Amino acid sequence: AFNYKRVDSLEDELRRHCPDGIDIYFENVGGEHLEAAIALMNIFGRIVLCGMISQYNDIEPQPGPKNLRSAVGQRLRLQGFIITDHMDRLPDFYADMRKWISEGAIKWEETIIEGLENAPQAFIGLFKGDNMGKMIVKIGPEKAV
Repeated sequence: AFNYKRVDSLEDELRRHCPDGIDIYFENVGGEHLEAAIALMNIFGRIVLCGMISQYNDIEPQPGPKNLRSAVGQRLRLQGFIITDHMDRLPDFYADMRKWISEGAIKWEETIIEGLENAPQAFIGLFKGDNMGKMIVKIGPEKAV
């Protein structure tokens, strides 16, 4: 993993981390991230399309990846994934996640902004990419229940 905000070229950084190419790519961002992944996909590679957050707020649709045509030559498989197609597996997911979190196998980062008065800045920062992980606005001290 790497922080895409701190690299000059997504494709070069991916190549550095994946010198043998990519077999499976989980796409959640779109745009130049997808283009960089397509450029490094191995023959018969698979791309799971789960989200395109880089385009959620666009007024006009963005053009598709410039290198999508290479998906034919590489014989890539791109398939959309929607969580509601797999609701029957939700209990297993919760059981597995509880276990992995308690074992410390799952780690995450949060950006916590203090005070409700700072919520507008947090919201704007979310779309500017100022956060690492979830953006949380803490509106006051926790109270004992």
